[in-house]
Amino acid sequence: MFRKEAITIIFFPILSFLSIFSSGQESVPGTGVIDSGDLESHVSFLASPYMGGRSNGAPELEIALNYLVSQASQTGLKPAGDSGYYQSYKVIRLNNAIRWPYYTLKQADKNIDEKEGEEIVLRNVAAWIEGSDPLLKSEYVVFSCHADHIGRINGEIYPGADDNSSGCAALLEIAEAFQNSSEKPLRSIVFLWLTGEEIGLLGSKAYVNNPLFPLEKTVADLNIDMIGRVKEVADSTSDTPVTGPYGVFVISDEQSKDLMQIAEKADKRSIIDFDYSLSGRNNHLNLFARSDHFNFVKNDIPVLFFTTGLHSDYHTTNDIISKIDFNKMELITKCIFEIGMEIANRKQGLRVDNPYSKRQ
Repeated sequence: MFRKEAITIIFFPILSFLSIFSSGQESVPGTGVIDSGDLESHVSFLASPYMGGRSNGAPELEIALNYLVSQASQTGLKPAGDSGYYQSYKVIRLNNAIRWPYYTLKQADKNIDEKEGEEIVLRNVAAWIEGSDPLLKSEYVVFSCHADHIGRINGEIYPGADDNSSGCAALLEIAEAFQNSSEKPLRSIVFLWLTGEEIGLLGSKAYVNNPLFPLEKTVADLNIDMIGRVKEVADSTSDTPVTGPYGVFVISDEQSKDLMQIAEKADKRSIIDFDYSLSGRNNHLNLFARSDHFNFVKNDIPVLFFTTGLHSDYHTTNDIISKIDFNKMELITKCIFEIGMEIANRKQGLRVDNPYSKRQ
């Protein structure tokens, strides 16, 4: 059976030629707003040396968050935080590390009392679009990503262009697509730029512990983390799985057959090839539990996690802007937007056939 990757590589000149004439046609209204140039502009700001790697507790991360708030406001998104666009939560800084009660960084002393150390505040960015249906607008489709990275180590900046400036940029473009679509979502749409992900999924944990919108009314979470890379020669081991020029890993635990059917439909109509091989809890990389969607999973909310994989530059100084494939990013972002729009406009919600809580 042919894979879409093979077909698109063989006929790439034809597809490029056809795309010139089809660019004005949108499978879902608003899709055409999502643009590789805009994605590149956002990533270039967030992963610039001036952002210092956006580590938790660093002033550069606050600058990045302010940028996201500014963009969300310009797009016309409503603030959804407990203070404008921000949702605050507290952590403890110990030995130059940040941790949450019951979670300890490797470099932190596990024997230190949790109450010792400096208490600091981290912030998520939250925005939303109110749904257009009088009844369904009280249900919510969440788009999430994390804005933090690992900062500086021994004086060297870890830019985090793919991890996760790419996801932050995608959410900004998806938000703009919703705002410019002639087809308004029936359900409300929530956008979360989370922090604390690199130190234990803390921002998403803070959100589900103190949700800005009821979890029982949250229909799905579409999480985006690292969607900008294409497989290179170094990405050939089982520990560095990366998709090809037209691929994206879609990770789930099949909590909802309805959601999986929506994903499969999007896969069939898109040039992007969905790869489910890293799904579930049995894969040795355990990516299913390593990004912010997992805290939604634990609350029995159906999720899809989109990533192009753990390339050899993951958490290194080489995760830089010049290695991002922005054309691929645009295609993936459009797919995620279309999936979100379909979820938002379903007459029926998503059935949770296989809840995580029942499998513990």
